[in-house]
Amino acid sequence: MASKKVFFVAIAASIALTTVGGIANSLQAASITKSKANSVPSISETKTTKTQLTQPSQSNDGFVASIDKTTSPSDDFYQYANGVWLKNTPIPGEYDKWGVLNIINDKNLTLVRNLLEDAAKKTNKPGTPDQKIGDFYEVGMDVKKLEAEDLKPIADELSRIDSIKTLDDLRIDLAHLHTFGINALFSFSSGQDFKDATVVIGQAFQGGLGLPEKDYYFNQAERFKKIRIEYVNHITKMLTLLGIEATDARKRAEKIMEIETALAEASMANTDLRDPEKIYHKMNVAQITEMTPRFSWSTYFSEIGFPGIHEVNVGQPEFFKKLDHQLSAVPISAWKDYLRWHLIDNTAPYLSSKFVDQNFEFHGKILTGKKENLPRWKRVVNATNHAMGEAVGQIYVRTAFTPEAKAKSLLLVQKLREVLKEDLTTLEWMDEATRKNAIAKLDAFAAKIGYPDKWRDYGTLKINRESYLANVLRAEKFEFDRNLAKIGKPVDRSEWLMTPQTVNAYYWSEMNEIVFPAGILQPPIFDPKADDATNLGAMGMVIGHEMTHGFDDQGSKFDAKGNMKNWWSEGDLTRFKERIALIEKQYDGYVVVGDTHLKGKLVAGEAAADLGGLTIAYKALQKILGDSPRKPDADGFTPEQRFFISFAQAWATNIRPEKEHMMAATDPHPTPKFRVNGTLANMDAFEKAFSVKSPNKMMLPKNERCYLW
Repeated sequence: MASKKVFFVAIAASIALTTVGGIANSLQAASITKSKANSVPSISETKTTKTQLTQPSQSNDGFVASIDKTTSPSDDFYQYANGVWLKNTPIPGEYDKWGVLNIINDKNLTLVRNLLEDAAKKTNKPGTPDQKIGDFYEVGMDVKKLEAEDLKPIADELSRIDSIKTLDDLRIDLAHLHTFGINALFSFSSGQDFKDATVVIGQAFQGGLGLPEKDYYFNQAERFKKIRIEYVNHITKMLTLLGIEATDARKRAEKIMEIETALAEASMANTDLRDPEKIYHKMNVAQITEMTPRFSWSTYFSEIGFPGIHEVNVGQPEFFKKLDHQLSAVPISAWKDYLRWHLIDNTAPYLSSKFVDQNFEFHGKILTGKKENLPRWKRVVNATNHAMGEAVGQIYVRTAFTPEAKAKSLLLVQKLREVLKEDLTTLEWMDEATRKNAIAKLDAFAAKIGYPDKWRDYGTLKINRESYLANVLRAEKFEFDRNLAKIGKPVDRSEWLMTPQTVNAYYWSEMNEIVFPAGILQPPIFDPKADDATNLGAMGMVIGHEMTHGFDDQGSKFDAKGNMKNWWSEGDLTRFKERIALIEKQYDGYVVVGDTHLKGKLVAGEAAADLGGLTIAYKALQKILGDSPRKPDADGFTPEQRFFISFAQAWATNIRPEKEHMMAATDPHPTPKFRVNGTLANMDAFEKAFSVKSPNKMMLPKNERCYLW
């Protein structure tokens, strides 16, 4: 519930197609033995085999079948590698995009569904993980019960809002709503102190919007104007479902939109949110109280159950100053409607069908272009994963991930790390002092593979078959309390930000760690039967991507210990920024759909990691190949060509226009086509592999290419 709108306080960068998805693989690796100076063993080599590149023994029909031979790789490599697949693979009605990554995720959902259904059928011991996930899933699937209950699950919460009479009452109920994930006005959580990663402090961040991002409230393009009109219509309809007369509901909806527009105006732009220096403003309680005199933080901390909070990072001070003014400028009656709206907006997916359907009409159809809602079982699987992800994951890994797979995955990470370290020692634009710090940071990287060493304890979380929404809210409260309980305690370095079944990966700056859940370590992106070139083009790029996040526009501001600290020489920092500026300029020029461009400043970090990841993976391939002949496979492709085709095919995705507009506005990742073509436009190795001649539509001029690694 809260995951939909809360800002991710940890500076964590993922491989995801969206801000909340990923790439998948099942690694095949074995022991690595020393070889001649100019090569390293094949990733799939065993102790008993010779050092040689593994190659397909026969034509790879799936690999070749996707290729559009009517398109030149020199003109549009994404279309060349994926054109036939894109043409023949329609988007299912319940999705706003459909690609290789979504297919992997869908398979994981089916596997988790089977696990949950098995747990629901068993007579489980009360309080066990199986009992909790089984009951959560079973009551979520009980549509008849949900229809009979209608508004009953939120009746008490609506009564609390009805009883608000004063600003003090408003503050108290706001705190109450925050404890179960409804982040009206702002969000509050915990996080490591950016300047002392050993310390956990409170984190207050802007929030309170119902639309995806502040630009949705102000952009004058016709598409955004239409969305704003439809949003007010949607709020009106939801308020009428609460029993408010239609004309009155319309007036209230317009006032809610007015409140949110003021909050949006005060909000920091998403491009600035990427800069950790701009979102770090540590204050004690006295300072934050002085900044917002109309909001009693001591009362708020008491109401959320943590009166001992002493230090808070206020991510956006100007937002909170303007919010403080709004508290007294807006009538209490309007604030009550605002809270009602955010209550129903967050809880609608867990109520009866009329709320579910109206919620989907806007958030699904209008915003992202979906034709139909997900089947109920998928929605409930997603909700169970969100509520008790590690309880589900503990069962999932028994089926989907072996200790051997974990060991082999770690081996591949180790090999990519070695290549990156070698690269850092030879970078011509980096001086010795910065190089020393960069290598120290890489050496300090922690790698987590598959699943946590220590599982989350859900012992205090009560789950039963009485009420779906009650289970959801208790799970949100459990997570809120668990998160804030970290404040003032030693950092738990065993914690994961993602569940094992998540199809994604991430780098976490404050921990200086890279994490690859079991869900991403599945075929077809890394296929044990495929050759090294194919596997490195896909999963090798993912691993390299996460590693180079440690040195992107965000990661470069944190040192080996996870502290926000400048470890660059002045000259190196200038040269680094000049290279990032090339990426920003390049991606600013890409038109996603209609007249919508990517935002270079928003996507620069992820684009740099894509380029860095693919570059490092390519160098690993060259180490494996050594001086051996580049023998084409049965389909006529050299290892280097298979590498680049594999990379492009990993991102094959059809996307609805509405979703593309949203991604361009809100997602720090470039859209799939430009993740591929934008990355390759900078790579001399790609130009050579496909004998790209000038003039062409793929490559940037040499003086505009970004050479980071």
